[in-house]
Amino acid sequence: MDYKIPFKGLDNGSHQFKFNVDDKFFVQFEESDIKQGKLVVDIELIKRSTGLEVFFDISGIVVALCDRCLDDLDCTIKYNGKIFFEFGSQNEEISDELVMLSQSEDNLELDSYIYEFINLSLPIQKFHPDDKDGYSLCNPDMLTKLDNIVVNNDDKKIDDPRWDKLRDLIN
Repeated sequence: MDYKIPFKGLDNGSHQFKFNVDDKFFVQFEESDIKQGKLVVDIELIKRSTGLEVFFDISGIVVALCDRCLDDLDCTIKYNGKIFFEFGSQNEEISDELVMLSQSEDNLELDSYIYEFINLSLPIQKFHPDDKDGYSLCNPDMLTKLDNIVVNNDDKKIDDPRWDKLRDLIN
């Protein structure tokens, strides 16, 4: 699927576009943590003589890894945002919301923006939710393995005089 908008032939004013994002979209981003998803991207492009204003409305579900048990986890994505594209002499990203587009550009390529917005919409911590009784819906075998790992820093005292000198500075 092509995530391009040929804006050169468009009249000034508002234009609507719709893209569907699926598993094939994420294949082009080799290092992506997301391998599956089904999303809809609604675009409103407002063309002016000096540039473009593009509004993104992205919604759907992607499959990411749970940070706790590493099983697949469905994450709901909802993103609304905009980017301004101003016409200039060369392509250059000025800020997060302003991009300079060369006068010679005919198409607005949105792949990387859509991908970035989807990733920014993921929760910081991705965990399976708890059931109605308060028990995690994570993989029970992995939870058992995690429970067997005990990390206790008090048991491991480092006997290194360099650390002692640093501790003296704190006290």
